[in-house]
Formats: sequence, structure tokens, C-alpha cells
Amino acid sequence: MAKAPTLFVVTDIETTMKKRIAFDVAWKTIDKRGREYGRGSYVIREAFRHDVPFFAEKLGHYFDDAYSKLIQPADVLAVRAEYNRQIAEMQQAGHRVICAAYNSAFDFKYLPETVSTLTGGKVTRWLDHRVELLDIWDFWGESVPQHFGTVANPSASGRFVSTSAEEAYRYEFVNAAFVERHIAWSDVEIESDILVKALSRKKKMPVVKSPKELAGAVWKKINTRLGIDGKAPLVRGVKPELEAVGA
Repeated sequence: MAKAPTLFVVTDIETTMKKRIAFDVAWKTIDKRGREYGRGSYVIREAFRHDVPFFAEKLGHYFDDAYSKLIQPADVLAVRAEYNRQIAEMQQAGHRVICAAYNSAFDFKYLPETVSTLTGGKVTRWLDHRVELLDIWDFWGESVPQHFGTVANPSASGRFVSTSAEEAYRYEFVNAAFVERHIAWSDVEIESDILVKALSRKKKMPVVKSPKELAGAVWKKINTRLGIDGKAPLVRGVKPELEAVGA
């Protein structure tokens, strides 16, 4: 009997403005080749009793996506139950299951905090099952070609390259005009693609057993690997001699 492939539950959340409540939760389960095994996409109804979305200007898109059945309204316990049900089924089928996100430290911090807040502390865990965690951001950053450091857009400080999912996708799929939607089901799609690209490079996965073990300051770790120390502003498309005279 063939060994069941390792599966990755690529997860994304969007949070509210002040309290960081996850109001938009989506996931897509894939193998290393990107084949799909399961998914979910939900707007948490009760989240809006506590706070407003961080990207409030995108609320209209949520109406459109719900109408198109890309997002389903639900309460947080129902979403949690479905997420864990899918994991349990995959584990029972013999799969190694790894929960992954682009900046896993964020997603797997605020998912349990969200369920705790919305249930008044009656439920404090997001995961019912023991699974490994993988930060796609960190994993991708360990193998992205050095060339990325010479072409990626600078971060807000101007001294490092941006390592956002948007910037990673632009580079990996040669699409400079790509703009991330910051809607969970859509972001899960691009993060899955980035993960498959990183997996194809066959680097060791930095999997951990607890969110507390996930790497911090990943943006700096990637920049350091690319030889960028932040001591001087990055220059894109300007010859050194012109920069020196302020041209």
C-alpha cells in the first residue's frame, strides 16, 4: 500500500482593527504538488459585535464573495469544529498533517485568542489534535534565490526588501502587477502556491510543535540571508555615481 502523502492545511485569517479578532478564516489542504484535499472559507458572524475589520474598505467585497459562495457566514465554534473535523479525517486516513500559514506566529496566536474571546473563555484552544506547524514565510525565505534581493521592492523603511506574501508571489510567478486581496480565501490560494514552490526546492522544513517555537523577526532573517543588513537605503534602478551626486 502506498504511503499517504503529507498534507498541509494552509490557513489564513483577517482580523479586526483593535482587538485582533479573526473575523475571516479560510484554509486549503494540499499535498506537495498542490493537489487539493479539503478547504473552508468563513466569515465569523459574532466577531463584529466586538470590533470592526482592519481593512474596512473591503467590506463590499465580502458581500460579493458571500453571494458567489466563496465565503460562508458561520459562528466561530462551527468553523472550529469543521477545521478540526477535516484534520481528524486526514490523520485517520494515515496522512501526516501540518498546519501552515504565511506568518504562522500571527495566525496561530489569534485563532485561539479569537475563540476564547467569542466564547467568553469557555473554549480556549483552536486545535483539538496534535499537529505540526510550519511558517511558509520562514520556509520560503530559506530557499528563495539570492536574485530576489536585487529585484524585490523595498520595505517601508527603504533599508530592507519586502518579504510579504504579495512580494513573494510577484517574484515567484513573475507577476509584478499582482496585488494581494487581504481576503482569507484569496490569500490562501497564493500562499498555497508559494508553499508548493518552496517545497519543490527540497529544503528541510522548519516544522515545530507549538506556536511559541516559531521563528521571530522572519523578515530580518530573510534579509540577512540575502546579504542585506539595513545599514544603508536600498537603491533600485539608479546608478551609484548618480546617487552620489543626488541625481
